[in-house]
Amino acid sequence: MASIPIPPNYGVHDTFVRDGIALVCAWNTGLILYDVGNGIRNGTPARPVEVSRIVTESTVGFTGARVHNAWWFHNPANGEKRYVFVGQEGPATIGESSRGDIHVVDVSDLTRPVQVARYHMSGTAKPAGAHNFWMDEQAQVLYAAFYNGGVVALDVSGTLSGDLASREIARLAPGGAETFTWGVQLVGPSLYAADMLSGLYQLQLSGGAFTVASGGANVPERFSSDLWVHGNVAYTGTWGSRLGRGGNVLKIWSLSASGAPALSDSLVIADIGTVSDVQVSADGKMLVLTAENGPAAGLYVYSLANPLRPSALASTLIDTGLHTGTVADIGGKRYVFAAKNPANPELIVFDITALIPQ
Repeated sequence: MASIPIPPNYGVHDTFVRDGIALVCAWNTGLILYDVGNGIRNGTPARPVEVSRIVTESTVGFTGARVHNAWWFHNPANGEKRYVFVGQEGPATIGESSRGDIHVVDVSDLTRPVQVARYHMSGTAKPAGAHNFWMDEQAQVLYAAFYNGGVVALDVSGTLSGDLASREIARLAPGGAETFTWGVQLVGPSLYAADMLSGLYQLQLSGGAFTVASGGANVPERFSSDLWVHGNVAYTGTWGSRLGRGGNVLKIWSLSASGAPALSDSLVIADIGTVSDVQVSADGKMLVLTAENGPAAGLYVYSLANPLRPSALASTLIDTGLHTGTVADIGGKRYVFAAKNPANPELIVFDITALIPQ
């Protein structure tokens, strides 16, 4: 296990790992790039070495970069690995409003990142802010959850600069007034959206417009959090407290041939308050989730020998909990890059290679 202290300028949120570079979203400290196997600084997952950092701009109405999440876009049309999309999470009230923009950083030179563009969602009844992303790299479309603003699709082809408002393809608040979208994931023709207020949706983008294909109004008793879809099964976390029920449940969904989700089971994790991040390994063998709040907060790893019935492989308790976790395979080994909650924030890297089911 490796531990990298993060300045307590709130702390650390998501980490995106690709090509041996870990892009650490360190809130008002900015976006920090670490070599964890790329070779540019001879870093490894056990000994990450900083390459560079950038503090993206603030937004009118609040202060600070508030770097929450990132996606490093590898463009298949021209082979470029030029742009990182950075989500800014501003102040928010669940079910009401949120703030924060998407910032675009040019990392053509990994040692000298430069912000070159931004997207601000306008035209909503109340301010709406960015949360989690997913990229359709073949189509060069960025999908972003925007809390009360729902979901937006952006054309990110070609050269990006300045205001990206004209790049908007479509947007949709899938639950109408009951919309507060946490995250999205594209699988085939379907975009799945986890909405804190109204559950799991299957959306489709066609002809420049979103439609709700199925789902919604299917998790009324808890706030939904992160999602992950693999094959014909989807997983969604739960968050905080709603109607007297805590966020200690992982929802397991079976997807029909058309992709429509149907709730199959609920996995209860005792003595936690939130299932914050959920991810399936690329080979489909493991499910990893991070848990916050309560005496059992920490990292949980499951076998997916039966995807509808995850079985526990191991867990590690972290006294302040883990806010996020990203699974990455580097150099033939499997790691989880996890964000330890404030007030003593750290990026913790767990080696889970020995747990991989054979």
